[in-house]
Amino acid sequence: MKTIGDKAFYGCKKLSAVTLGKNVATIGAQAFGGDAALKKITVKSVKLKKTGTKALSGIHKKAVIRVPAQKLSAYKKLFKGKGQKKTVVIKKN
Repeated sequence: MKTIGDKAFYGCKKLSAVTLGKNVATIGAQAFGGDAALKKITVKSVKLKKTGTKALSGIHKKAVIRVPAQKLSAYKKLFKGKGQKKTVVIKKN
């Protein structure tokens, strides 16, 4: 199982897109915090079980998070309240 550590990409102001591989199971606290240009997150993993506090705080207000179709409802719950604006959309791949 793979993990994206706490504050792994914290403050990367030029980061605009991220793809999380198929083996990622955990996203750490504030992993993408302060990444204001981050507009596209693609999750390929169906193994994701935990997302840390404020993992998505400070990402772009019109960001789109794409997740596997069979995990759409589960990942909507998993990503809820992780610091992103209400305008961030979670869609299926």
